[in-house]
Amino acid sequence: MKKNRKYLNVILLFFLLLMQTYSAKDDNLYISERSQTETTSGTIESSNDSIDSIIDETNNEITGSEGGIVPSSVEGDIESIINTELEKTKLDSTQGVTPKVDGIETQKSKIDPKKPLQYAVDKEKEGLSKYKEGLLKFVATKEGYVLDKNLENKVHPIASLTKIMNILVTLDEVEKGNVSLEDNVCFNSQTTNIGGSWLNVKIGDCYKLKDLLRSEIIYSANNAAYLVAYHVGKGDIETFVKKMNQKAKDLGMSNTKFYTPAGLPTSMTGKNFDISTASDLYIMAKAAISNNNIREWASEPDLVFLNSNNVQIVYKSRNKLLNRYGIYGLKTGFHEQAGYNMIVASKQENIEVISIILGARTEAERISEQLKEFQTLSSRMKLVYSKGKNMGQFNLKYAVKRKIDGILSDKIYEIVGNNYEYKIKDLKIKTVVKKGTVIGKLEILKDGNLISTVDILAAEDVKELGWFRKFLRIISFGII
Repeated sequence: MKKNRKYLNVILLFFLLLMQTYSAKDDNLYISERSQTETTSGTIESSNDSIDSIIDETNNEITGSEGGIVPSSVEGDIESIINTELEKTKLDSTQGVTPKVDGIETQKSKIDPKKPLQYAVDKEKEGLSKYKEGLLKFVATKEGYVLDKNLENKVHPIASLTKIMNILVTLDEVEKGNVSLEDNVCFNSQTTNIGGSWLNVKIGDCYKLKDLLRSEIIYSANNAAYLVAYHVGKGDIETFVKKMNQKAKDLGMSNTKFYTPAGLPTSMTGKNFDISTASDLYIMAKAAISNNNIREWASEPDLVFLNSNNVQIVYKSRNKLLNRYGIYGLKTGFHEQAGYNMIVASKQENIEVISIILGARTEAERISEQLKEFQTLSSRMKLVYSKGKNMGQFNLKYAVKRKIDGILSDKIYEIVGNNYEYKIKDLKIKTVVKKGTVIGKLEILKDGNLISTVDILAAEDVKELGWFRKFLRIISFGII
């Protein structure tokens, strides 16, 4: 018995030591999260990046731009919410993945697999909203057909959606030649330590203006937005904010007022909230998606910067809906008084939609409400023309055949209740054509206005006339 008791004591002692070891590891992990070191480039790195990456992916804590920690029990599993909503759709859930938008495809990650990488650790987490009133909505096609709206003219704090106007103003100044996207811009004492979502930099760290703008729309970096305002405003941030308000006025945003370049709350700036309405933000979003730079940057899944040690620092996009329902942008925003805001830009086939949701209580609600809008849209989309449909015959001036069949290059949808007009334009190609050559256009019109075009392609190869027959056709006025 004594021998058995001795063995039992040894086993108990072993387990006690094992528990102490794990407890120490947990304590070290806790310390590690709060003892992050700053690289030469200023980006936060820590020894537990893999842990942070897992947390972010599983949404045990929802990362964001300002204030507080959201318990998983409140916020829920974002990926699970997305998948549940997608199962309800009547279209293929991959509809619109890698959408082509005026020749720009949704960007893929720019991570180099041959170089070491580190995921940036969020210094701030989004919390619960203090906004308790109804959701503000405005959902419409690019040409203005309204799909859904609610309290669309109510003035509301817009948080980081402000950064879209920051980018628009800067690109205007680029176009005027006052600044360049290649400008090397360095952080200073006025712009470095801005709270909320930020690039963790130190005074003297320098970035191209283009990359600062990318960090605004991809990661919602507040200090980048302030540095941009400082640079474009020639050292005067207030001057830049005046430009933002003038731009809003020029666009017709009559219920919008900007006080900051980034949308931070009064508690952080001492200034009034940046305010707008869902309908005004639709106007701003239309201007944004008309710019190819913004369309490209907004579609990037992450922001990758190299530090001085040639390590890739990865900032993940705040837009968790990229590549679903053709979504290629645009911007999220949050602070406690504003709630969870989001502007979404989507292109499915020929249908381009802007959806504004303001005042959601949680990120889960923001995502769920956006997905519901696109499920509704999916149920209303009607196929008008199939890809490859024969659109009739098209003229060839100096080819062996005088006419050739043209087929449609893509599918054409319309929204039930929003009937379009369709016109076929013959390009009257003069020379030899190969199968797949663009020989015509299908013009899509709404209320007499051209809203988009789709290519019509040659259905076969056609050889060019010889010089003698070409001469005969010319002198016979094209009869031959």
